[in-house]
Amino acid sequence: MEDHLDSTDDIPTPWPGLTELAEISHRRKIGVVAQRGSREARVGRDVAVHAARAGIPTLLYTGYPPHKIPEYLVVDETPRPTASQVTAAAQRRIDGQPTQLVVIERYERLAPEPAALPAPGEEDPGGGERPSRADELLWAVRDIRITIPLLLTTVVTPPPDLSRRMGTWLDIDHPAMVMTDACPHTLVLSRTGPETVAARLEVDVYEYRTGNQYVLQWAPLDLRR
Repeated sequence: MEDHLDSTDDIPTPWPGLTELAEISHRRKIGVVAQRGSREARVGRDVAVHAARAGIPTLLYTGYPPHKIPEYLVVDETPRPTASQVTAAAQRRIDGQPTQLVVIERYERLAPEPAALPAPGEEDPGGGERPSRADELLWAVRDIRITIPLLLTTVVTPPPDLSRRMGTWLDIDHPAMVMTDACPHTLVLSRTGPETVAARLEVDVYEYRTGNQYVLQWAPLDLRR
């Protein structure tokens, strides 16, 4: 049987505006930042479920699995997966088809490889200081060796201020800030109405688009899914 998705196609999301803006396609690492507790904070699950329902074999890392798991979706609840574990899992087939999308909700769940860390009480064999958690997270994302789209999500506590760069209102070591180094395409979302969400391209592969803002139609989904 042929693969369901051509490598040049964008992965569909429940919202056409997000599909167009996120451009979840071949080899890309895409990051999405949303406010904690908002509907947008579950964008990873929503995109994973939608993609699977569209026949796209999808691997989802989450601590909050969807109510109903459709065909073509595999949910991994490993609390602290490593890059090598994600890479290996992405090589497996889902319902007989190659995995075509990996989603990691709250991507700060990623753990460093055990061999990369000194044992408790031991010094770094390289003679330097132990890496910061921000560095460990950045390296973990970069060490995920896959050639299919990777969607990462995280949350922030303060309401996102889309009028300014994220670094002006968020600590430099926050996972959302690390995401801008790990993902060449990072969106920040902020709800503006019952069915609209504002989006800022915090970083983009096309530099001229960085900082641009958009209004996306974001109709509510069935929360029982």
